Amino acid sequence: MQPLPVQDRGYAHPELLAETDWLAERLADSKLRVIDARRPDQYAANHVPGAVNLSGFGGIPRADNGDMATPDEFASVAGNLGISNDMTVVVYDEPSQTMGMVAWTFLYYGQSDVRILEGGIAKWSRENRPITSQVEEHPRATFVPKPQDAIYCSLNQAKTALGQPKTVFWDTRSLEEFEGTQAGYGPPVRMGRIPGAVHLEWSELFEQDTKTLKPAKDLNALLASRGITPDYEIDSY
Repeated sequence: MQPLPVQDRGYAHPELLAETDWLAERLADSKLRVIDARRPDQYAANHVPGAVNLSGFGGIPRADNGDMATPDEFASVAGNLGISNDMTVVVYDEPSQTMGMVAWTFLYYGQSDVRILEGGIAKWSRENRPITSQVEEHPRATFVPKPQDAIYCSLNQAKTALGQPKTVFWDTRSLEEFEGTQAGYGPPVRMGRIPGAVHLEWSELFEQDTKTLKPAKDLNALLASRGITPDYEIDSY
């Protein structure tokens, strides 16, 4: 079954998603940069032509305590990928949660036009769109970071918010990680969850057959069933 077009799913911000046909028509656009958020070995095997690699696991610079890195550190990463502030950035992976992390990172550091490729490389490949293993070098660019603190929760902010009645901590990891029976990727080595957190794994937001995002009404119902509603501050991890 074909998914509904993005514009027909009732999203508040459909511009945050890029359809595969939209991207296919713009691959040659010099003001477009595609980011493959998978592991480097997956990127090396095959990727969307012209894409650069920034893995959601390990590729995003972090402070020692897990907070986001300084703006200058991220500016260096973005610049080395040939990304400037006036570009449209499209991020993809299988799909998984990593494309959301990379896309959010660019939004946090002030990139104005950031989109996630709907259905990821899985949908792109099913549609027999071009794939390559050739790594394309892009000229270094100047990226001027402008952190958007309204969409970020630092470690200190999380500690302050813990137990506050209008704050919901949303744990997007697997149920096993949430329950503390399985370790996740890399640190932290302590297993378990933030006290009082609610669980909704990232994969539940997607249609399992097409790997595309569920329509807004289904997402709203799913989120509300966990107490994740607009009248709360939602801090996810």
